[in-house]
Amino acid sequence: MRIKRVVSCLLALCLLLAGQNAFAASGKKSKAKQEITVLYHGNVTRRYTQSDTSVYPKMDKNSTPIKFLKPGAKIDITAIYPAWVEVKEGNGVGYILRNRIDIEADGAVDPVNTPPYPVIEHYYYAYIDRNVEVKAEKSADSNTLSTLTKGAKVALMGVEDGWAKLVFKRQYGYIDTRYLSELYPIASNIEAAGTDEPLAVFTSFYKDTDDEANLGRINNLAVACGYISKTMAPGESMDFNRTVGPFSAANGYRSAPVLKDGETKISFGGGSCQVSSSLWDTLMQLPGITVTMRKPHGNSGASYLPHGMDASSGASNLNLKFRNDYPFPIRIEASIHDFALFVAIYKGT
Repeated sequence: MRIKRVVSCLLALCLLLAGQNAFAASGKKSKAKQEITVLYHGNVTRRYTQSDTSVYPKMDKNSTPIKFLKPGAKIDITAIYPAWVEVKEGNGVGYILRNRIDIEADGAVDPVNTPPYPVIEHYYYAYIDRNVEVKAEKSADSNTLSTLTKGAKVALMGVEDGWAKLVFKRQYGYIDTRYLSELYPIASNIEAAGTDEPLAVFTSFYKDTDDEANLGRINNLAVACGYISKTMAPGESMDFNRTVGPFSAANGYRSAPVLKDGETKISFGGGSCQVSSSLWDTLMQLPGITVTMRKPHGNSGASYLPHGMDASSGASNLNLKFRNDYPFPIRIEASIHDFALFVAIYKGT
């Protein structure tokens, strides 16, 4: 059971306004006690057997490593970030790239209050009613990562110092809340939720360039979003490939880049993996959904998401399958607008 399913919206809001969030902040050291809380047990992956894994003093690959770990070495993870994990190192902490680690099957130290890796829980969402910039830091002077335009919808992890926090590819992004007309909460109690409040939401971002390959990809995102936007009865399963395919011109798809086994190729339906990935990241926030098949895009994953949060599709061995194990229908709504792909899951009727 996740935190947001057992606390009220008011308590969640208080925690968020105090500068916490459901994912990374839960693993940070307490400023009052300077304690280090271990969230997950894991190990250095054995995928890279020819090299040791660096532990850095900060989230910077150009910094001098403080030590090197052999494949299979045990690690205690104290915080999760889009591209990094913070690990306990003596009386302090160090940082390892996420593609260099594996989490144990029962890795969560406190599975009641810690979401399963690599879930990122979201507490709010917003409708964009004017152009707003997504900043790299909680500062108007920081770099602009993207500009959301009127009509976009965005999932939010929480609020920190007056800034709405979100996941932007492999880093966090921030929106000044003064430019958001309203923040809508995610349902804090699934059983008591109405049909108009989302049970879970997720946003991923994509390029909005006008080259032919990317225009084909954007078209495919919209087509696949349309196919998965449906209601599922209790006990019903979805096979993503079957639901959105076949990937052909007859079904509305165009040629676009496809990431397969770490290589980029051009094929009909290119981009649909971002839809399956964003759907999976939404589903994983719901304990009543059972995922029966999911595979990542190789060791590096998909660059438009935090490492390890992608779900490939488009082939018999690359697919997303899941089942609605809630005693009520669920309704999936997915859409794109400019740079943002938004997925929300509601109670169905």
